[in-house]
Amino acid sequence: MSKHKTEDSKQRDLTLKQGVSLSLRMLRIAVDIKPSMLFVFAIGAVMEIGASITSLYVTARLAARIAVFASTGNTSEIWLWLWLDIAAAVVIGLGFLAMSYARRLMYFAFTKWSTDVYSRALCRIDLGDYYNQDARNRINKVSGGYTWQMSNLSETNLDLIYSIVRFLAITLVVAQITWWLVPVIALFLIPTLISERKIAQMQWFVWDKKGDSRHIFWGLDWIIRQAKGQMELRSLQASDYVRSKINQMNDDFYDEQQAQYKKASRMLIATKTLEVTGTTIGSVVVLKQLLRHTISLDRYFFYSGALLRIGGALNAIFGTLSRMQETLLFANSFFELTDTVPKIKDIPNAHKLTSPETPEIVINNLSFIYPGQEKPVFDHLSLTIKPGEHVAIVGENGAGKSTLIKLLLRFYRPSSGNILINGVDLQGLEISSWYDHIATLFQDFNMYPLPIDENIQIGRSNRPIDKKMLKDAAEFSNVDELVADYKHGWDTVLDSSFEKGIEPSGGQWQRVALARSFYRNASILILDEPTSAIDAKAEYDIFNNIFEHYRDRTALIVSHRFSTVRRADRIVVLEKGKIVEQGSHKELMKIDGIYHELFSNQAEGYQN
Repeated sequence: MSKHKTEDSKQRDLTLKQGVSLSLRMLRIAVDIKPSMLFVFAIGAVMEIGASITSLYVTARLAARIAVFASTGNTSEIWLWLWLDIAAAVVIGLGFLAMSYARRLMYFAFTKWSTDVYSRALCRIDLGDYYNQDARNRINKVSGGYTWQMSNLSETNLDLIYSIVRFLAITLVVAQITWWLVPVIALFLIPTLISERKIAQMQWFVWDKKGDSRHIFWGLDWIIRQAKGQMELRSLQASDYVRSKINQMNDDFYDEQQAQYKKASRMLIATKTLEVTGTTIGSVVVLKQLLRHTISLDRYFFYSGALLRIGGALNAIFGTLSRMQETLLFANSFFELTDTVPKIKDIPNAHKLTSPETPEIVINNLSFIYPGQEKPVFDHLSLTIKPGEHVAIVGENGAGKSTLIKLLLRFYRPSSGNILINGVDLQGLEISSWYDHIATLFQDFNMYPLPIDENIQIGRSNRPIDKKMLKDAAEFSNVDELVADYKHGWDTVLDSSFEKGIEPSGGQWQRVALARSFYRNASILILDEPTSAIDAKAEYDIFNNIFEHYRDRTALIVSHRFSTVRRADRIVVLEKGKIVEQGSHKELMKIDGIYHELFSNQAEGYQN
């Protein structure tokens, strides 16, 4: 482990104060999401604790009466104490039932809560965080257990509160023997708690040491679980290689966990031995009191039983604290993720784009460097896109085409310069009002395992379904032809693992994604390699629809296919983050520059 990693792990150790803070935070959340179950749990705990102490006393009296019966034959009060003991046992059972019921419903409530909070956090944090190593490791840690780890912590949190209250109640009984017994018993349990805490920390911080490896592991794991991933693996005969890589990384991760556990658990043998020392001292004290006739036989039974119970109560507290160590560490990572405040967010009193008119976009002296990189993508780039103008951005890979779109969508903040929307700095716009004007289609678009109509309507899911817009979007993208061919029509699920499902081709998926963009009916259409998987005729029809039906709206198109952009009002040629040429297709062909060369090379490739 590097020095950096070691220091990072030390900084992430949980202090007692942090642990208490996390526990109290979980309790506050429980009050917010399921207060009724906390009340049920509290009632059950009071019933169980009260009945347990009552049972301890009743059992001692019953044992003493039985001892009298054995020596004298007197059966006085034996049946009374027996029935009271049975009644106490019934109340204990009902108390445990109430607590178990409340814990389980609280578990379900926390599962729903943590799923919502986790997904909300992923949709809120800055896009750049997904490429940051620390943030990525935190996401990987949390993604492996957010549906159950927080729920488990909620249960153990309630168990801890119950154990503490139970301990305090029994302490009142044991304190009648001698006041110093309780701290003595606790003293001999502390080493076990420290050891268990150390084990949890050492195992958990393996995540920091093996963070990159786990990131690759989950990426490969995702590939082998997809049919498309298996197609390539099998055809390339790479299944064994990827599988062995997965196993190697998994073995390495858990071998490290095992090694850390073995190393830390060596001290547990000694600490477990120490645990019984405190109870042993107490037992000797009580027995001496009986032998000296300081206490009666029923008192002896009561005190000795209470003494064993307080040892069990302390063990329950310390055992629960030990079990909580890993989940507290998980919760700390969970809240670090969900509490993350995005750097790119709306400023107070952000300007709203209220006009439905297509806005003007002015890129002014824009410079940008990706976080952690040294070489700028753009250096003082300027470009104006007039309302309703169709602009194509072309250039070789790495020219900055997709980065420009990310900046336009405010996924990143410019290093210098700005982007003005109707004269207002993009950083000062209310982002939702800006997105209301935009429809996008990225090269790596999402393929939702949903019915085809929902796949399209998700493009404007914040508004009621518009059947006319759905029909128009399907016609623009030629999806209507697909729907007509599908047996289940609009109800067809775009995933062949479903009963009404089919497996669309790459081109069919791209049509659906285009329809999703068209369905937004936005004033600005941004397309990043929109038709790379579509045949030439379908591509020709789709772009005819775009250029004909989007005359009053802006279209910004990034494409390697020059046949798709030649009808654009203006073609902007990027090279190494700079605009080297711009103009119409005819104008650029006359210049006989980079565009002419790229277009001619591609046209020659088609002819050959």
